[in-house]
Amino acid sequence: MRQDFIDKFFTVLGWDVTHTAQKNPYEQEVHIENKVHMAGSQRRADYAFFLAPNFRDPKFFVEAKKPARNLSNEDDYYQTIRYGWNANTPIAVLTDFEELHLLDCRYKPNIKNILAHKIESFHSNDYINAEKFSRIYWLLSHEAVANGSIEKYAAELPKPRGKDVQRGLFKGKYQPVDEAFFRRTG
Repeated sequence: MRQDFIDKFFTVLGWDVTHTAQKNPYEQEVHIENKVHMAGSQRRADYAFFLAPNFRDPKFFVEAKKPARNLSNEDDYYQTIRYGWNANTPIAVLTDFEELHLLDCRYKPNIKNILAHKIESFHSNDYINAEKFSRIYWLLSHEAVANGSIEKYAAELPKPRGKDVQRGLFKGKYQPVDEAFFRRTG
């Protein structure tokens, strides 16, 4: 499934999935079976997408599943969102190629409400619909990600609230310091 469909799908989106352009493994923008540190252990996301020259901070993850299963299940959502949460990415993708689910990783994964973190989903029939495919393209293509599509998309989502949200998701932006900070450090 991965080689025949998912790899080719992301190649169409402009990513060098098969590493034909970049042979140096330390400078490849797509890492397959990328290690992600989670709760004291390492797990492997099926795909991690980076932009050169920053190969430390992934832009998003893709978790691939076997076809003919229902992707809208707590275990698969939890696994996928954990990759994004632990790497501080705002979204992640869960796919079996037939379906593609965009998941919100800005909230700490909680199995009890994990299904509520689906942002939107696409079916393989949508890939031939120009309008729907353009939504995917202008979010996940190499060109779009290089132009800040992930950050722009996350900024348009409802603002996360509560104690279990990612802090400092987009580095370099001003974050106000509240009085609680001074009490903790004082």
